[in-house]
Amino acid sequence: MRRFVSMHVSSIELLEVLLLLRQSADKEWRAEDVARVIGSSMMSIRDRLANLSARNLVAAREGSDDIWYRYAPEEDLARVIEEVAALYKERRLTVINMIYARQAAGDIESFADAFRIFKKEGD
Repeated sequence: MRRFVSMHVSSIELLEVLLLLRQSADKEWRAEDVARVIGSSMMSIRDRLANLSARNLVAAREGSDDIWYRYAPEEDLARVIEEVAALYKERRLTVINMIYARQAAGDIESFADAFRIFKKEGD
């Protein structure tokens, strides 16, 4: 479960989007509808849905007027997502801490990369 969060969940908003679609797995959603339910900006939700689609956690279908998304992870990932959903419901702070720990590790790595000195060829 920790591995799933560290590999696939970059923000609480992304997790909220994934869990919303999971909750109604038989329904297709437009970004506009997800944004309204989540209470976030349309642009941010579009990015989150595209991210989830690229990770094969949701399926995207282009309609004549919009892109429609539905929950569609592979079976093994669906089981892990069920565990994450249960933990998020029971111990929300634990999951939030896992997500922020992932973000902090990425920030530290980016900061360290800024000071990395590359050796030039021939030196």
